[in-house]
Amino acid sequence: MKWILGAGLTATSSTALLALPALLAVRRVLAMRGAAPLPRGGLERDLVMGAGVIGALGALAWADGCALALGSCGAAEMAILPATCVAPVPLAAVSWVAGEMLSGSSLRPFASFTFAAAVATATSWLSYAALWAGQPRRPLDLGLVGIQLMVMFSSSLLAAKTYLAVRGEPLASLPAEVVALERAARDYSSSMSENRSLRGCSSGFF
Repeated sequence: MKWILGAGLTATSSTALLALPALLAVRRVLAMRGAAPLPRGGLERDLVMGAGVIGALGALAWADGCALALGSCGAAEMAILPATCVAPVPLAAVSWVAGEMLSGSSLRPFASFTFAAAVATATSWLSYAALWAGQPRRPLDLGLVGIQLMVMFSSSLLAAKTYLAVRGEPLASLPAEVVALERAARDYSSSMSENRSLRGCSSGFF
């Protein structure tokens, strides 16, 4: 249970410090930019998936580099924890940023990122629990790096596929009525969730 709590806290911190600033910056750029550089299609989807691959390689290099810099004793643990607990949400952000920047703002930007981040996090945490939880400390070797690479690729590419499946059409290609209806439905869902939360708090006090 301790590693679950620690992983949750780490994921929250990485979201606030690493992913959220990038998402806000992209939203600002999209608000000021004109037409998107690429239309939706096979090339754009391949580039989004490629961004996921590059993100996984970068995250792996960062995690293993930090572990090796801190010393060889227990370097595997120091490499695994950042790769499976810190990296998942930023990896989801990589694909989201690539897609939104390449083809423009999507109909469901918040939902697509949320689902992608959830898939990346679940994949990484389940991999950690299955492969490394409770294992003795060991040095970082090529065999472990290979396993890390498969986990990172799985997490990042599943997040990219989830983003592509959930994001919907680009806003620029949709009639204003469709966009307004989607936003109204999203606002209604948010207000219902807030009302349920308030009722739950009230029932707890009285």
